[in-house]
Amino acid sequence: MGRHSDNARERIIDAAEQVVLEAGAGHLTFDAVASKAGLSRGGLLYHFPDKKSLLRGMLDRRQKRIAEIRTIRQAEIPAGPEREVIAFVLSLLDEDNKASGDIMAALIAMAAHDPEILGPVAQESYRQTITDLTKEGLSFEQAAVITLATYGLRFFEVLSVSYFNAKERRRIIKELLDLAKEPARHPQGADRVVERG
Repeated sequence: MGRHSDNARERIIDAAEQVVLEAGAGHLTFDAVASKAGLSRGGLLYHFPDKKSLLRGMLDRRQKRIAEIRTIRQAEIPAGPEREVIAFVLSLLDEDNKASGDIMAALIAMAAHDPEILGPVAQESYRQTITDLTKEGLSFEQAAVITLATYGLRFFEVLSVSYFNAKERRRIIKELLDLAKEPARHPQGADRVVERG
């Protein structure tokens, strides 16, 4: 029963992503998603009782995919104090194919009308990233700057407002990775990120 339910949820999220890619975020309605998923409206509502829960499901999937890419990246990078940072930066900035960017742009646009959709997911993601990076020896300040800059560049690209060319982008990424190699300037930073929760 649980597996069937999970499969149905995944199929619904697949359908929602297809609607966004094919018709745009403005056409993300329950009727459109149900039709694309081959379900009744009632069947869709059983799994996602409102649009907010559907958007959260779509956001959660995006986060899981980035986490999967990060795990793969970690396995490819030699052990060292900056391994976690390299994996984080590359996983977020490599996950930049057009389909993924279009879906994220649509989710950001929809979430702008209701901060409760994106806020909790984003806050938890930022908090966990900073915690992970400080465990590798970075100060809170270093981890926060790398996290903010990486997400900022990603959002610029997702929203098609980035004015950096490919060479500048590579230089920015190199600078972020170099920052991770600097000795932590504030050794108590790791404690502070835990207290912020």
